[in-house]
Amino acid sequence: MHRLTSLSSSAFALTTTALLALSTAVGCGGGGKPAEGPGEAADSGAEPSGESGENAASSEGDGGAPVEKKDECVGFDIGNIEDVLMKSACEEPSAKPDSLPTVDMKGKLEVTVAASPTKVAPGGKSDLVVTFANKTKAPLTLHFRIDPVPRFDTETFDAKNKRVDMPAGNPPPPPKGQSAPPPSEVKAAKVTIAPNGFARARVPWEAVKMKWAPEKVRGTSPEKGYPRNPAGPLPKGKYTVKVKTPLVGVSEGSDHEVSAPKVELEIGG
Repeated sequence: MHRLTSLSSSAFALTTTALLALSTAVGCGGGGKPAEGPGEAADSGAEPSGESGENAASSEGDGGAPVEKKDECVGFDIGNIEDVLMKSACEEPSAKPDSLPTVDMKGKLEVTVAASPTKVAPGGKSDLVVTFANKTKAPLTLHFRIDPVPRFDTETFDAKNKRVDMPAGNPPPPPKGQSAPPPSEVKAAKVTIAPNGFARARVPWEAVKMKWAPEKVRGTSPEKGYPRNPAGPLPKGKYTVKVKTPLVGVSEGSDHEVSAPKVELEIGG
């Protein structure tokens, strides 16, 4: 019995000694600091002041080199060229449309217009899509007139080449006390089409005749011309629709086929 008591006392002494040694090992070198959890040693002090890792990646490339900012005025397949021309980054404040040098675009630029549908009912509508195609293997920069927006106007001619979408005669004087707003500042904007790329503009067209609308003079900018209103459908027949684009600084043929492409439409029943 005495021997069992001695063994128990010895075991208790050994256990107490082991616990004290373990407590001392945990406390040494840490100054009472709790042990770090999984991953904390790798994270401590790793976050630099300033940009976070995500933000830094957006502004720096491999090796810390700055990432080149995307040019808003350059594209391979520009679905709406008007949106690009309206960006302030694409304006050329120091260049005036009429002072730009004329460039020969033969073999470099192809401008076409397609209609959908090509046959409409009298008074019906068609969507015209103007396409500026870069036919070269190098970037092609084009310049456009904005005042303050790029304008794509249509002109409709019958089979005898007579314009039929304009009212007859000269426009009447505006109502007494009414005048058009002052003209907007004319500027130039640029778009660069990538090699073998395209830029498009969508222009609405209606198979209607027009009449003068003097009552709209006060609210119509002079760049739009004298205001007009629809005056009934155009008769059945075949027509040629020309789209006058704001493209400038290009040499033209006898019929301005570069800046004013044409498409054939039919008005039927």
